[in-house]
Amino acid sequence: MASPLAPTFGVFFVTLFLQTILYGIGLLQAWLYFFWYPKDGWFIKTSVVLITLFETVAVVFFFIAGYLYLIDGFGDFHNLTLWNVPIRLVLVFTYLTTFIAQVYFARCIYRFHPADKIIPIVILVLACGCLGAGIGQVVANFQIKGFQELGRTKPTRTIQAVLALAGDILITVALIWRLNSSKGGIQSTHKVLNYLILTAINRGVLTMISAALNLILFSVKSGTFYFMLWVLLGGKFYMNSMLATLNTRDFASGMFGADRLLEDIPISSIQIAHPTRITVNAARNESDDQAADDPKHVWSTSFV
Repeated sequence: MASPLAPTFGVFFVTLFLQTILYGIGLLQAWLYFFWYPKDGWFIKTSVVLITLFETVAVVFFFIAGYLYLIDGFGDFHNLTLWNVPIRLVLVFTYLTTFIAQVYFARCIYRFHPADKIIPIVILVLACGCLGAGIGQVVANFQIKGFQELGRTKPTRTIQAVLALAGDILITVALIWRLNSSKGGIQSTHKVLNYLILTAINRGVLTMISAALNLILFSVKSGTFYFMLWVLLGGKFYMNSMLATLNTRDFASGMFGADRLLEDIPISSIQIAHPTRITVNAARNESDDQAADDPKHVWSTSFV
C-alpha cells in the first residue's frame, strides 16, 4: 500500500533530488559561460547573473522548507498538511526565472530581424502576464493554510501556466521560423542553422512539457505536489536552456568554419543581410565587443 505522504512529500523529495541535479548542471554552465565569454555585453551577463541567483535562492528555500517540515516539525502531522513560508517563496523565484528566460529569448528573436517588433513584443507581454499571474498565485497561497485548499487558487495558477505555455510555444516557433528563413545558398550555413533549429526545438520541448504538465496536474491533482515537481523543474529547464544556447556558440562556429575553412572569422561577423539571408563579413579588424554593440550584427550561433 502506498504511503499517504507519497503524493505530497514523496513527490517533494523526488523534486529535491531532480532539481538538485539540474541546478548543479546549471551552475557548471554559468561558470563556463563567464570563463569562456568574459566580453559579452551587460544585458547577457546580467541575465545570466539574475537567472543563476533566482534559481539558487529557490533551491535554498526549498531545502529550508523541507527542514522545517521534517526536522523542526518532526512528529507534528498537522504541520505536514500546511504551507510554510519558504515553500511559498520558492514559487516567487521560479516565476522570476521564467520571466528572465522569456525576456532573453524575446530579445534574441528581435535581434534576428529588428524591423519586425510584433513577435518580441507579444512574447514580452506574455512574459509580463505570466509573472503577474505568478505573483498573484503566491499572494493567493498566503491566503490559504493547507494543501487541500490549493483548489481555491486555481484561477491564478491556470492563468500563469497558460501564459507560460503560450510564451514557450511562441518562442520556439519564432526561433525556428527566423532561423529557417535565414537560410541562403551556402551549405555550411545551412549546417549551422539546422543545428540551431534543433537546439531551439530541444529547448522548447522541455519547457513546454513542464508548463503543460504543471497546468494539467494542478487541475486534476490540486491537493498534491505533482504540479510543483514540474513548476520547479521548469525553472531549471529555463536556466539550462538559456545557458546552453550561450555556451554552444563556439561549437556552432566550429561547424561553420569546418566547411568554409574560415576558422579565424569572428562569430560576430555572421549577420542577417535582410530577413532571408545570412552573410559573412570577413573583416578581421572588428572586435567582438564592437560587433555586439552594433545592432546590424546577430550572434546567431549563441542567440546573443
